[in-house]
Amino acid sequence: MRLRFLTFALASLAAAGIAAAQNSPGAWQAMAFHDFRTPSTTDPLQTLIWPDVIREANAYVTTELKRPLDGKNALVTALSATYNDGGRTTIVSIALSRQCDSGANDKNAGIEPSTCPVRIATFDGDKLLSIKTVTGCYADHADPDLPAKNRSDDTFARFDPASGTVQLRTTVGGTIVPSCNRTVSIK
Repeated sequence: MRLRFLTFALASLAAAGIAAAQNSPGAWQAMAFHDFRTPSTTDPLQTLIWPDVIREANAYVTTELKRPLDGKNALVTALSATYNDGGRTTIVSIALSRQCDSGANDKNAGIEPSTCPVRIATFDGDKLLSIKTVTGCYADHADPDLPAKNRSDDTFARFDPASGTVQLRTTVGGTIVPSCNRTVSIK
């Protein structure tokens, strides 16, 4: 049953267009935006990679804030990129959650990326091999209230199967943020 679920879940990611760069390992890929407020039993981001973060956010809203969720999840969003290399699939994702350091929040401050948990999940066919957690930058490009110069802010990922590394970078206001450049070994 789990094998069938994982096969369906990985196929769902590809069908949703998240795996756009699967034929070009090594190319920079803008990470896709996900909103976890609608619960899913087939989305591997919700079921295998970020379930603890979603549970924590739900508990905070219901216990601390005393607000009902009415069958929904609390607001947790993520960015992801998926890469296929032979029989292996690598999913790189960053979750915007209470665990993030969100930088400046003053009305006069410029837009800054948040420093958030990054999880890199590696699958061999349908078997989850590992999940590595590091930190990286999350740039919110899906917010229509952003100033015009920040509506193309983005976080990018690139996978190099030969070296077994994932690289991350973020642009804010059209400029690469040097402190957001990361190279992570997944070997």
